[in-house]
Amino acid sequence: MGRDSGDDFIDRLVTRDLTGDRTDFSDDDVQFARRNPQVLRKLSDPLEVKKRYLYVLFGTALAMALASKTIEYTRVLEQFVVVHDLLTNVLFSVSIEVFGAATVAFVMELVFQRRVAENRRLVKALAREASSDIRDSVSGDGSATAPTEPQR
Repeated sequence: MGRDSGDDFIDRLVTRDLTGDRTDFSDDDVQFARRNPQVLRKLSDPLEVKKRYLYVLFGTALAMALASKTIEYTRVLEQFVVVHDLLTNVLFSVSIEVFGAATVAFVMELVFQRRVAENRRLVKALAREASSDIRDSVSGDGSATAPTEPQR
């Protein structure tokens, strides 16, 4: 599955949320959503948006780990012992903790997404079954009989 303009649109919204820009929709946003109805599904799917926030956490954790190891191996701040320790050991520890938390949250979101998909399939199947039972319960002369219980 490749990226589409809807993915870019959601990414821009997440970026605006995280940078403190306004969170309301501009006229351009509304026009874009009107021209691209596929983006409406993504906008209304909380799992889609949550995953974007988790991607930001992954990226932040990776950048922090990379910065701490770069400072450690280049030894640019070695003469400042406290600063060197903070920017190497402490920053790396924090980055690993953030990465671990984001990983756990991401896995939970994937499992939750599968559960929601299975729930939706079950609800659709039961709704189709119930509607067919109702249609079957209506006799040809217009009178209705009691509907049967759905099979489980």
